Amino acid sequence: MRSQVISSRHLLLALLAVCALFLTACGGQASTTSNVTPTPTQAALQPVTTDAHNVPLVFPSSAPQRIVSMVPNVSEILGSLPLQGRVVAVDYYTNYPVALAALPKISDASAKYNVEQIVQLHPDLVLTYGDDTKQYDSQLENLHVSVVNLPSGDLTLVLREILTVGKLTFTQDAASKEVAQLQQQIGQIEAKVAATSMPKVMIEADDSLPGKPYVFGGGSFGDQLLTDAHGVDVFHNDTSGGGFPQVTDEAVFSANPQYLILTEDPAYGGSVTAVYQRNGWGVVDALKQHQVVRINSNLIGRPGPRLVEGLQCLAQVIHPASFTSALPAYCAGTV
Repeated sequence: MRSQVISSRHLLLALLAVCALFLTACGGQASTTSNVTPTPTQAALQPVTTDAHNVPLVFPSSAPQRIVSMVPNVSEILGSLPLQGRVVAVDYYTNYPVALAALPKISDASAKYNVEQIVQLHPDLVLTYGDDTKQYDSQLENLHVSVVNLPSGDLTLVLREILTVGKLTFTQDAASKEVAQLQQQIGQIEAKVAATSMPKVMIEADDSLPGKPYVFGGGSFGDQLLTDAHGVDVFHNDTSGGGFPQVTDEAVFSANPQYLILTEDPAYGGSVTAVYQRNGWGVVDALKQHQVVRINSNLIGRPGPRLVEGLQCLAQVIHPASFTSALPAYCAGTV
């Protein structure tokens, strides 16, 4: 699962490799319907009870005072709660919120972590995510460091994990309030687009290998965002690569999306102009109709609280007539 912001192609490919060990090019089939269950906007959610490896979570008996975040989406969860004074270090790619981005970094641009540095910080809670840090989790646990590895998943799971972090850090009330507010925002967005037709959409994760782009497919949080935004993920039926299949140009042409959403940072390939220069892509409706849009990768490619902002951007891009206000500035941002 891609949990980190796409700040470089090197990191993206590393994370995608973790998802599926060896990704192979495949031609996904276009989907005209989606069977993904929309985000529950009224249901009372509960914290997760098992970690990424299906091991029951052990909740501390006292509030942790020295917390280390090893992935940026977890940093954003921490930043959404009254915990910034208790976080002592974060990973290299944490760039939001500003207060956490200024903390000491315990990893580098290649996603290599300094275990010795982490231990020297004397953390009483280290938060990790999915398989992204699996090898370091084991090293830290062997050094008697308390590590909680949150499972990767979709927007619904993100909301549950906010509650989990709240329970782990004794900020349950703030976490419950945060989740209720996010659910309300999701419900408002869904209501605005509920009566619209569902356009075919492709969300591109990476195009560093010409002719073989990585996309958001079935099982990814982007796939669920599209459902909530009342769109159809053209690669919904392709669940390879842990939800991030690598497809061919021919598969894209066959799927023929009406909207093409780019999620890379402009500095690392997220260029709308460059898409129109791709060989043969002029046959795709999204290009014919000039509906190629880049959305801030931190919002749509990082499974944290700001996925709801990503949902707002996505819904407004594919259903502009349903919204009276201009597209929020954060949709085109880089942080």
